[in-house]
Amino acid sequence: MLFLCLAVVLFNTGRTNGLSFHSFGNEFEYIATEMNESLVNFDTSAVKTSWMRQPVNHFDPIDTRTWKMRYFQRHDMWKPKKPIYLFLGGEGPASPVFLKTGIMYDLANETNGAMFASEHRYYGKSKPFQNFTSENLAYLSARQALADSARLLKLIKSMPKFRSSKVVVVGGSYSGNLAAWMKLLYPELVDAAIASSAPVLAKKYFYEYLETVSDDFEQYGPAGCWDKIAAMFSRYEKLFQSDDGIETLKVEENICDSCDMSKSENRELFFMEKASQFMYRAQYGNPGVIKDYCESNFTSNFRKVKNQNLIWNERSECYYYDFDEMIVSIRSIDWLTAWIYQTCTEFGYFQTGSSDDQPFTKNISVEFYYRMCTKLFGPDFNEERVDRGVRDSNKLYGGLKPNVSHVVFVNGDMDPWSRLSVLEDLSYESPAKIISQSSHCRDLFSDRESDHEELKDARAYIRYLIKDWIGEGNYKKP
Repeated sequence: MLFLCLAVVLFNTGRTNGLSFHSFGNEFEYIATEMNESLVNFDTSAVKTSWMRQPVNHFDPIDTRTWKMRYFQRHDMWKPKKPIYLFLGGEGPASPVFLKTGIMYDLANETNGAMFASEHRYYGKSKPFQNFTSENLAYLSARQALADSARLLKLIKSMPKFRSSKVVVVGGSYSGNLAAWMKLLYPELVDAAIASSAPVLAKKYFYEYLETVSDDFEQYGPAGCWDKIAAMFSRYEKLFQSDDGIETLKVEENICDSCDMSKSENRELFFMEKASQFMYRAQYGNPGVIKDYCESNFTSNFRKVKNQNLIWNERSECYYYDFDEMIVSIRSIDWLTAWIYQTCTEFGYFQTGSSDDQPFTKNISVEFYYRMCTKLFGPDFNEERVDRGVRDSNKLYGGLKPNVSHVVFVNGDMDPWSRLSVLEDLSYESPAKIISQSSHCRDLFSDRESDHEELKDARAYIRYLIKDWIGEGNYKKP
């Protein structure tokens, strides 16, 4: 979600008072970076940056305040009466890379389509307010963002040249939710949708996330890997049970002397950071990545896992686990504040360690996330508020059974987020596609030489479905 998603709490750009907080960031950051690496000598003049006025509140006609939403467009491949493709922005800055490569680009190239990419309100440069107070964040929701996209599509369709064009929306992770929900709430505007790795079920206790990480390492790691993980985390847990053990752990893990590791929330930060190494590789990796990590005794690097340690004190050159300092740093990172607000008010998605079917112990509790919500946004953002948001989201959008047609739900079977997605066909016109040995949002990329055949075949199947649904037929089914 997508990511991000809130698999862990911080990304590697936050710095406050000499503290660096590290995690793996949002989906768009990761996907856009990897897609960009495949581009060579792209003519950037083909993509235009545009802005559109949007209401602060679509659902209050008395509120006349507006703000400017950023979006990108590219029309050089378009021919009259051909389709419109819109890549929906998610929990991070929008990127023009989705108009240069990837499955949407491939579809536009094959059908002479026009391409657009929107930026989600409160992310990137599309900010209704500069100050992210709880009061100002009240207008941040999927429902408001969907209304933004609907107004953008209406603007596009008002242009004479696009009036007869079919509309396809595309999204991955949280924006994959939005793609499916656009077809649900605005069927008159959207003809087809790709919902990639979309966790459409809002859920408070997302214990299944670590279960899937566990399954990935058990299935693809060499013999004994899972047991080594379990032994390592069990030892951490045992050391935290005594003062001497904590001192031993501080020396071994280079934890700052001033850290009070007797506090439960600081211990949970430690376990979250340690588990995030495995979470990242399950969410974005492949069987080879997992095998290499196990064989390296959990030291090998993987893409953007740079200094994949939650807190580093540059002055003292030690790791500093402090919940209150974490809250301060989150407030300095707008996109992260915004995404946590959405999890606290709409989706939950709290990856806890409450399951017995995983080796990372039970030292990441749902109470940790409640404390984060109330510390960031105020006492009203408590468990009851989370429960209400989760309930309302599933009621509005339909959870795992959204009432949609002409939407394809795509998931990699390695992806922990797939546990909240549609994995069985809803109908003949709303199929689910599961790709073996594949991770988060891999179907959104263009084919690469290193991709296995099932992944390439899945992309061909998705393109076939979309072209069939929008009347660009006469294509052989893969």
